[in-house]
Amino acid sequence: YSALTSLARACPESALHRVGSMFRSKRRKFRVTSEDPTYTVLYLGNATTIQSKGEGCTDLAVCKIWSKSEAGRQGTKMKLTISAQGIRMAHAEDKGLRRPGHLYLLHRVTYCVADPRLPRVFAWIYRHELKHKAVMLRCHAVLVSKPEKAKAMALLLYQTSATALAEFRRLKKRDDARHQQQQLVGEQSIPLVPLRKLLNGQCCYKPPVERSRSAPKLGSITEDLLGEEQEERAMHCDCEDILEALGEPEGELLRAGAGRGEGPELGQLLRDLGELSLGNDLRSLRADLRVRRLLSGESTGSESSLESNGPDGAAPPCNGAEQPPPGDPETG
Repeated sequence: YSALTSLARACPESALHRVGSMFRSKRRKFRVTSEDPTYTVLYLGNATTIQSKGEGCTDLAVCKIWSKSEAGRQGTKMKLTISAQGIRMAHAEDKGLRRPGHLYLLHRVTYCVADPRLPRVFAWIYRHELKHKAVMLRCHAVLVSKPEKAKAMALLLYQTSATALAEFRRLKKRDDARHQQQQLVGEQSIPLVPLRKLLNGQCCYKPPVERSRSAPKLGSITEDLLGEEQEERAMHCDCEDILEALGEPEGELLRAGAGRGEGPELGQLLRDLGELSLGNDLRSLRADLRVRRLLSGESTGSESSLESNGPDGAAPPCNGAEQPPPGDPETG
């Protein structure tokens, strides 16, 4: 202690300050990942639809949901989160019950819209995968407190899907190029999966096939010639139905795919299937100041009750819509 005291008396204050600053810790805060935006919504239900995207494809389904929910008076209060994985909904008032939530994967969401007829309603179309590779399209709808919140959710989901899809395509192209190099040079010289990708994980836009409910289970393979012939006939009929729905005969579409510039390419049609369509005008959503403030985390005013039917959310434009039968499991 005496040696330190004598040293402090001998050294000037500036020198002691420099020595102390060498051991002084400088703490800084950095935000590594921001939390995904979460909204309190009233889940109104869902209804089946036959159109995955396009202008007005949710009109009839939203009318059915709106009428079954008694103009937004009946529903389940949920917490809706939009992330790179998709739309996640959990029960808002879960008092120790631990009820399971719902996750709508991003690559299966084909369409979203802030309904212009019901400004406080946000709807999206989801491609449900059932057993034996069966597919069912359902329109889901939620009621929010303000019209700008529904617009912000639609814009956020569209931007999140576009970013995740671009990243998925970039990683897919890189993997394909690495696989081609591996086939040309050899497996030992070029690793198939980089170490950085193993550490960071897979792209969450489209999870692996084995995580899907409709993934085929491993089992014994039995040869059935009659069954294979029936499957080939059914597949041929399905292809003809798809070509007729596209409005092009089979021969013309194949010739258009073979010769460039002579018609719509099949690759472009396949690429369009993975893109999420937005039912609102993108420029107007991005130019809306209230929407931008919501996306940036700022508040746009006091929250109104979800159960209250104000002039924005209680407009009854769907009274003339066809009512589903009482036992129809379209909504729930």
